[in-house]
Amino acid sequence: MSAIQIRLAEEADNKKIIQLSKRCPQEGMVTIFINRTPRFNTLHRLMDPTAWHFVASKDDQIVGLVGVIHFKARVVDKVYKIAYMLDLRVDKEFRSGFTAFKLVRTAINHINHYDADIVIANFLKDNKRSLVFTAGRGGIPPSYFLGDNRVHNILPLYKMRISKRFVIEKPTENDIPELVALYTKYGESFKIAPVFTEEGFREMVNTVEGLSLDAFLVAREDGKIKAVTAAWDEHPYKSYQVLKFNLSIKIMVGFIRVLSLFMKTPYPVRLNEPLRQLSLVLYAHDDCPEALEQLFRQVNNQHLGTNYTMITLYAQEKDPVFTLVKKFVGISVKSEMHVFAKDMSVFEKFRENDAPVMFDLVKVL
Repeated sequence: MSAIQIRLAEEADNKKIIQLSKRCPQEGMVTIFINRTPRFNTLHRLMDPTAWHFVASKDDQIVGLVGVIHFKARVVDKVYKIAYMLDLRVDKEFRSGFTAFKLVRTAINHINHYDADIVIANFLKDNKRSLVFTAGRGGIPPSYFLGDNRVHNILPLYKMRISKRFVIEKPTENDIPELVALYTKYGESFKIAPVFTEEGFREMVNTVEGLSLDAFLVAREDGKIKAVTAAWDEHPYKSYQVLKFNLSIKIMVGFIRVLSLFMKTPYPVRLNEPLRQLSLVLYAHDDCPEALEQLFRQVNNQHLGTNYTMITLYAQEKDPVFTLVKKFVGISVKSEMHVFAKDMSVFEKFRENDAPVMFDLVKVL
């Protein structure tokens, strides 16, 4: 029998990587597999031309995958090149061995030698098999636990009142400098926050499908932008194919079906179909959370009774953004964020700084 080989993914691996994804569903209230199109790395390369994946191969079959995308971020008081680890998956029959361990170790070693000084990785909450990577064993450096993350799935069930205090509208090209300044200021309240530039923002809104300025909303007060968000439909690049759902979701689907007889309701969760969702990304406010809440309400109202099931909001559990959606109907899924670093003295800076991490940008990935 041949040994497992770890190597950089090639363009010719696309079909086998997509097949691997189908064999590695994510289980929960809704069991799904992630389907990336038109290629497994299309979006990653749009956001970062230097993004890469490693595959684990045995004979002619790909049995494991892990990827990395890079971006610059301010970490407490210094700008670093960050490597964000994603797409970790291993065929079921290889999970009890060292395949995943070899993938993660190879990826982190590669990053530390060539790519970046800091690696961020997310693992499902209380997933003991994944968390073994964080214990500092077998050549993988020890990690620092940065806190729990939360994906909050909002169900647009009823119309919410919008304050007349703000003028809500789509931004224009002329607003981009003000938007970038707003993102930069907003990021100062986080211990890790992406670095925004006008050039990078313009490139993103001009190249990523569904993230043009038409996907953005701003709230103005006296002509000044007080908050911004984008409602992004990622389906051109990534969809979550529904394989099964638990009893709670079945009850919810039945309840929504009854409600649909009397009111506008979200698109139902259906087996063997993609989960219809929008993502709230690239949001920020200028010391005015109430303005951002109005934008979230506006997105909710715009998508009542449309072809979307949910609107997702992704942030760290302790991020104050979640106080803005307390009145929204929704359900949450949690994960854990860990960081690896060449110079582990940065961990002490994290211990001294209780602020959350701003990373909704990576939801785009």
